[in-house]
Order: sequence, then C-alpha cells, then structure tokens
Amino acid sequence: MKRLLLTLILLAGLHHAGADEYTIYFRQGTNTAAMVNMLAPLRQAEPKAECRYVVLSDKADTLAEAINAANAIKAGVSELPCLVMADARGAYATVPLEKLSAASLQAGKARAEAPERAQQNERRNFTAQQYLLMARMSLISPLQGETLAKCINTCRALMEHPLATPADKQRLCFECLYPLLLREYTNMYTGAHTPASEAKFLEAIDAVEKARDMDRSSIIGRKAYDERERLRKARRQARTME
Repeated sequence: MKRLLLTLILLAGLHHAGADEYTIYFRQGTNTAAMVNMLAPLRQAEPKAECRYVVLSDKADTLAEAINAANAIKAGVSELPCLVMADARGAYATVPLEKLSAASLQAGKARAEAPERAQQNERRNFTAQQYLLMARMSLISPLQGETLAKCINTCRALMEHPLATPADKQRLCFECLYPLLLREYTNMYTGAHTPASEAKFLEAIDAVEKARDMDRSSIIGRKAYDERERLRKARRQARTME
C-alpha cells in the first residue's frame, strides 16, 4: 500500500508555491488505477499540482484511522473517492472523482469565496471534534493521565460550543462526560475511598443527573434516569457491605 501511494503521489506531479492543496480520500480496496485516470481533468488544468492520498477504513480500528476520518468530516467528504480542495484557510470544496471535470473544478474553486464557507467549516469542525472525542474514548486503553484529562476538557468545551444544541449537550454529558469522570474515579480508587475519589464519584453522579434533567423524556434522558437509579442501588448495597 505504501509503495502504491508513493506511486500515486509521483503521478500527481510536483508541488508549486502558492498552489491550492489537493487531497484524495478513498476507501481501502478502491481500484487505484481507475482512480488515477479519473484525475486527468486536474492534471490537465494544473500539471504541477500535488495530491495527497488518504485511505479511509469502513471502521476506525486505530487512532490514526480515526484522525483520518475526522479530517474527512472536517473537509465535508460525503462520497468516495473524492477530491478535497483547500487553501490556507482549510478545505473549501469537495468533488467526487467520478464527477471530476474542468467544469466541476472551476465550480469548486469558486466555492473558496462562498459567503457561507466559514459557517460550514465551523459546523463540520464541531462534528469532527465530537467524533474524535468518542474515538479516543473507545480506542485508547487504558484511558488515563493527561489523555483522560484532555478528553474531559474537550468534552466540556464541546458542551459549551456555540453550535451545541440541547440534544448535543445531553448526549455529550451522558455518553462522554459521565463515563470519563467515572473512569477518572476508577483510576483513583485503589481498594478504599479517599476524599478525592469520593469527590470524583460525586462529580460523575452530578454529570449523569444533569444529563437526565436536560430532557427526561428523551431516549438519553431515560437512559440517564435508569443509570442514576442503578448507581443509587449499587451505592446502597456497597454501604451495607462496609
């Protein structure tokens, strides 16, 4: 695969200063020869353009794959294989390779000055950050130390993001913040409670209660209610055994 990607990059030509950046996102197993042929309109329009190639997996099994997927989300990729056009301000257009032509390239370049560009980029970046947070939570094990603290800080920042809807906040609070705080508590617990571990456990309880109270009638609200009751029963049982 590495040798193939190097060949593709060489086929794309040499980079020239001041040029737009081009990234090709494609699914693992794609017919790369056909993909190179579909890039003919770009080579004709910009013979010295350089392309970067990124393989996307159907399911991210490593953090590196999750980062690639998050970058694709930020770029607005919705079809594969796809050409992403970017400048110093980031991605501004995507064109499926099967629709690549001189006209679609020109239309893509025109989107660099689209008035809604900044808003679209912010929305996609918000979505990508949520995806990457959840990927880190599922792929990094054990989750601890600075990495765990970074995840908690990221989650709190996303909950306060201007684009976060009430549903976003409830989901982040229950599916991310609560389990992250519970993980922090678990890491602190060494067989006996301390004031610090007790405070962390109460912080986790506070998170699940906040998620519950944001909207008790939603699916997540009902799950948070059930989880709070489970914690209450487990806590009561633990006290009877002390």
